[in-house]
Amino acid sequence: MKRVCLEHVFHAVIAVVFLMFYSSAYSLTHSSILTTEVTALTAYEQGFAYDVKRAPGNKDVMLNDMVLFENDGPGAGTSEKGTSREELYGNVLIRKIIHLENPSAFEAHVILYMDPKNKDRKSQKPFYLICNGKRIDGPPLSWHEFQWHWVSIPPDLLKKGDNVVIVGCNAPKGEGYDLLIARADEYKNGGGNYLYNGNTALICANQVDIQWDDIKEKMSEIAVGEYSAKSVDDGKTWISKKLGSTNDVVGEYTIRLSLKRFKPEGQLLSPPIDLWDGIDSNTKIKPICNISDVKIDCKGTTPDGTSILWQIRTSDTPDMTDSSWGTFETIGDGESLSVQKDRISHRYLQWRAVLTTQNLLKTPVVQSVTLHRTLTYTLPLNDYYVWKYDNTPQRYSSYKFKYEDWDEPKLKILRDRLDLDTLVEDATGDWEKINLVRHCVSQQWYHLLPDTDYPEWSALDILDRRDRTGYGGMCVQFSLIFMQSLLSLGYQARYVMMIEHDIVEVYVDELGKWVFVDPESVFDSYQYETTTGIPVNSLEQHRYFLKENGFSEDKPIQWKSTEQWARFDNSDQMQGEPAPLDFSTFTGWINDPEKPGNCMQHRLAGFVRIILRNNWLSQPYPRPVMQGIDYWPWDGFLNWYDSSTPRLLQYALHSDREIDFYPTLNTVTFDAVYSKNEGDIKISMVTFTPNFDSFEINIDVTGWTKSPDTFIWKLKPSALNKLEMRIRNKLNVKGKPSCIQVMYHYKEPFSPKPGKQ
Repeated sequence: MKRVCLEHVFHAVIAVVFLMFYSSAYSLTHSSILTTEVTALTAYEQGFAYDVKRAPGNKDVMLNDMVLFENDGPGAGTSEKGTSREELYGNVLIRKIIHLENPSAFEAHVILYMDPKNKDRKSQKPFYLICNGKRIDGPPLSWHEFQWHWVSIPPDLLKKGDNVVIVGCNAPKGEGYDLLIARADEYKNGGGNYLYNGNTALICANQVDIQWDDIKEKMSEIAVGEYSAKSVDDGKTWISKKLGSTNDVVGEYTIRLSLKRFKPEGQLLSPPIDLWDGIDSNTKIKPICNISDVKIDCKGTTPDGTSILWQIRTSDTPDMTDSSWGTFETIGDGESLSVQKDRISHRYLQWRAVLTTQNLLKTPVVQSVTLHRTLTYTLPLNDYYVWKYDNTPQRYSSYKFKYEDWDEPKLKILRDRLDLDTLVEDATGDWEKINLVRHCVSQQWYHLLPDTDYPEWSALDILDRRDRTGYGGMCVQFSLIFMQSLLSLGYQARYVMMIEHDIVEVYVDELGKWVFVDPESVFDSYQYETTTGIPVNSLEQHRYFLKENGFSEDKPIQWKSTEQWARFDNSDQMQGEPAPLDFSTFTGWINDPEKPGNCMQHRLAGFVRIILRNNWLSQPYPRPVMQGIDYWPWDGFLNWYDSSTPRLLQYALHSDREIDFYPTLNTVTFDAVYSKNEGDIKISMVTFTPNFDSFEINIDVTGWTKSPDTFIWKLKPSALNKLEMRIRNKLNVKGKPSCIQVMYHYKEPFSPKPGKQ
């Protein structure tokens, strides 16, 4: 009897110890000391950048070093309201006044938009400038941008106040140049007569609103016509507000000043940083953490006259559009900074470095921000193995892109007018629908320049013109109809410009990427990589263009070169490596081997630029004057540049950040966190989806259902659990799914069976 009792006691003790082990394994507090370094380059490529750029060496970030002064952008272009050219020859001189508060610069260029009269450019008569009294001969015409002329001037010629630029050409009438005039009566539709930080770019690009109180000190009104004048007597007398060949134009000559110097202020912002990241074996499903003993180390350089202000803010969501992020808290300034915080109550942190300089020839440089912290957390008892994980982080452009409203009435009218529902009703997926629409648009008429009666940026207006005249226009008009047709079906598309050609990029949800698609009657195609079969976007085309033509960081494009530096046809005479690209088309003659002049579109991708909106139906303006008739004198484009592709001096807005051109769209970024209940995973979803309708989830392949953005995923024990997540927009287009699969190995806590008494 005593022996039996001792056995019971022994088993009871073992059971208690076993239960205590399992219980403590689930409730035991763990602690990790973690360090996360975010370099300036990582923040630049994945976060947000305003008036900053890569520093030499491609590791750090400094202030932007190119400034454009321009007051003609909104009205620049061929106008149907009257003459928009001034003929330059003989005793005719033109004058432009450019005001500078600070003339400091490393380099300076006067930029003019002038059409040479002689089509044989090598025999064109030269022109000259007189800048603040000093004569400077104009350079030879470049091979490619022969309408844009970049004239290098000594920076020390510039002065504080009004700088006078006079342009002349000692050629007989008919052998000089036609200088472009921005007509005053075109400014309203092109962006208005306002400057912001010395040019019209951000206003034209719809990035700032003249009604905002916080921009008024950086904004000024353009007194159109006050800065331009002409003389017909070799400079003895000057005439203003009676410009052009008709002597009746009020406007501004398209003459700009580009200075190589630093912007007075810029900002670099990190992407959202997950402070719970870094726990070994728990990177995809994370435990709930408490954050303490936080140390923030900021590193940069601040030469005399420059400074860096360091700031942070926190939130419990990585969604940068969420209002919970609030305002930034300043934690200090200077080139080196170390700040201690006992605790941070939110999971995500974003830092901002505000760079300023009082000396426009010096810049501060941001190098890195390092976050140290201690995490305390509990881990679950059982084993969770993530077998599949497809989770694209959200990436946001630094620029605001305005998307068309899904319920814009004109979209429905266009959809019905082209009978798009019937066209795509039997299609099996997004890509097939998009290409059916492409071919439909390409067949509406044959390419012809709309030299008169130029249509608005509306597919309906373009189709009306086609019905009146028999044709609708050129690549601009095909692209606009195609873009707006896709919008009517729920697909996001945007307007893209390349060398002498405008096309469309569409976000293809089933591919999860932006793709170049050309609806022009003379192309009607898209390009794809022959090694993978994946259709390409414009930036991918640009990179192939660089390789084929042998351009690199050591041998960049020379925009001012008088010699041909690229080929646009299908010639095999390339300097570099032929691109592994082919194209797909429904129009057979384009692929005719007997026509070697047919162009592979990537050979037009010497540059890439976009317009930062597609809402042309609900907001017709601002927009360029007769886009495509002139060589893009409007200044509202965002232009791509890289180490092989120098910035174009005639424009103010440039970016070499891929996410400014290709932000994450229509995808779900999810977060998985262990719940307090064993087997429960808390899932949170975020997205950036224009015209968003709902999240949908598919658990264990049982079918798609609507879901809130946060829910508890209950795992089945000892099973492979599957979860897919996607978005649906207002027009029933679904995004490419994100997914996670978890093998959940469950162990029932030990519970001893009662023994015999």
